[in-house]
Amino acid sequence: MPDIPKLLPLDAVATLLAVSSHTVRAWVRRGKLRPLRICRRLLFEPCEIARFLSEARGVSDRQSASEL
Repeated sequence: MPDIPKLLPLDAVATLLAVSSHTVRAWVRRGKLRPLRICRRLLFEPCEIARFLSEARGVSDRQSASEL
């Protein structure tokens, strides 16, 4: 049987990232996070959250390096 990826709902992503659901929705509007939209629900693949976090870490690393 194929391995089916688990999709994370908006509230789970907000909890995981320690932000509000409004913040997650704002990131979606800005194109920072790319959800799957199923029946008006925003669902996120774990690999999308990993991509977002790695990009966010890269930005914060570049910002701190430029401040030195």
